[in-house]
Amino acid sequence: MNSQLIIDKTSIDDKLCDAFKSSGLLNAEDILRVLSAIEETGISALTAVTRLGFCGEEMAYEIMSTVIDWPLVRNNAECPQSSDVIASAEQLELSIDWCIDQHIFPIMRDKYLAIYTDDPLARFPLSIIDSLQTAESKTPYLLTPAMAVTVIDGVGQERAVSELFGESRSDIGALAEEAPVINLVNSILERAIQADASDIHIEAGADSMAVRFRVDGRLNEFMQQPSSRFPAIASRIKLLSQLDIAEKRLPQDGRFSTRSGKREFDVRVSTAPDVYGESIVMRLLPRQREDLALESLGFEDDHLDLIRSWGKLNNGIVLVTGPTGSGKSTTLYSLLEEINTGEEKILTVEDPVEYQLDGVTQVQARDDIGYTFARALRTFLRQDPDVIMVGEIRDKETADIAVQSSLTGHLVLSTIHTNDACSVFPRLNDIGVEPYMVAATIQGVEAQRLLRKLCGACAKSVAPPSFLKKNDGKGDWQEAVGCPECHGKGYRGRVGVYELVSVTAELRDLIIKKAPLDELRDQARKDGSRSLMDGGLLKASKGITSVNEVLRACVVKESDT
Repeated sequence: MNSQLIIDKTSIDDKLCDAFKSSGLLNAEDILRVLSAIEETGISALTAVTRLGFCGEEMAYEIMSTVIDWPLVRNNAECPQSSDVIASAEQLELSIDWCIDQHIFPIMRDKYLAIYTDDPLARFPLSIIDSLQTAESKTPYLLTPAMAVTVIDGVGQERAVSELFGESRSDIGALAEEAPVINLVNSILERAIQADASDIHIEAGADSMAVRFRVDGRLNEFMQQPSSRFPAIASRIKLLSQLDIAEKRLPQDGRFSTRSGKREFDVRVSTAPDVYGESIVMRLLPRQREDLALESLGFEDDHLDLIRSWGKLNNGIVLVTGPTGSGKSTTLYSLLEEINTGEEKILTVEDPVEYQLDGVTQVQARDDIGYTFARALRTFLRQDPDVIMVGEIRDKETADIAVQSSLTGHLVLSTIHTNDACSVFPRLNDIGVEPYMVAATIQGVEAQRLLRKLCGACAKSVAPPSFLKKNDGKGDWQEAVGCPECHGKGYRGRVGVYELVSVTAELRDLIIKKAPLDELRDQARKDGSRSLMDGGLLKASKGITSVNEVLRACVVKESDT
């Protein structure tokens, strides 16, 4: 899109009044008051509507965005990076102070120029930008006044950081306590929360440091900073996490808490040495999770009934499997919330404890002091539990105690890393659990992936995929497009896709015989289980996700274990 930069005030005032009237926000009498204010004071219709109190600024700018066809920047995550604004102003030979005074913020990338402003009727400054011949295309973006203030604050903060690091300072610990560094780290956290990121990656490089956010399972670069700033930023994060700022040769783990508005987060920090210094990953864990309910996770009705029936068992093992970051812990926490009626003793051992649940005794495993999953499980058996959750079955000792716990009248929930549900059985054999013990104790296995959901504002209908049979192609098939609502990605948010396998008598026989994996999968299908691929295509047929996303996330090779 290359919208017109210079807008005629009179025609826009008329169109804006019509738009407010059509939306029902203003009646004929209100329009007369707005027009009178315009005539008497010379202000724009946009300013008049907000000053007269007919609607708030956000709604007024929303309507203005539609009238002038400029994308509206609604939150901090969509604001331009302050370092990019400063660099672009220098490249265009514009004074950054002039840009701030005029509320005009340019972003120059290759031959593409984006212009952010909260005053689309500022003819003089916009005409200067429009006269620049350095860009093949110029695209304007409309900032709300609040977002313009955010950009101005960010530019001021970036200039303060630049001045601080321009000084000759060798005490990294002291630098980490300076206000510009503190504000920069706080800004990174705030922008990550605004972007609904699950993780923040800060990576040192030879010349620059990259900050990337994981949003909907994909990493997106948020900013580049000079590599000279990395030690102070890393030290600031280590101070928050109560880690050793002098230790750069060994990995460290810590955590701290932060707040954004009314939302509180636990931030789990992991550092690891690399050739340029360290890699820092911060996982954002909201303390209050509204989605810790099985209904909100994307289970189909039959799967919801099945997993709830597993949660009501008095004994046995229920395993959740999938790769890292596929939502296994969230599923187990949701199941625990369902089970937790106050009439059961529920114990968990985790590394780390991600979410704190009322009425559940949660224990942090500590390998560094010898308090392992296995050791915690032995203690649990003397605590008269009804339900035990183990963060992960990763070795024979933990698996054996989990098996013994299930045989002595406890329901054991845990996770394990495999590609699909049936791969769990040979995986436990590989760990060292006897096949007959696996068959006797495992009650159900659930495998899962996370699929990106299509953006409801831009997804378009498509024909069913050609590889489906004619009768299987019915439904509302859609594909990703990309729009300002989803930042051009075509997807917003994620939903789970699941494979649930109940261990039937026939499947137990095959497990005991150590049957090949393909035979286990065939029997699971005969017993009514849907594969991850089938579950993903079912969601695609409902217009929730795209076929391409299903193929990306749900393909499991027959040889995978």
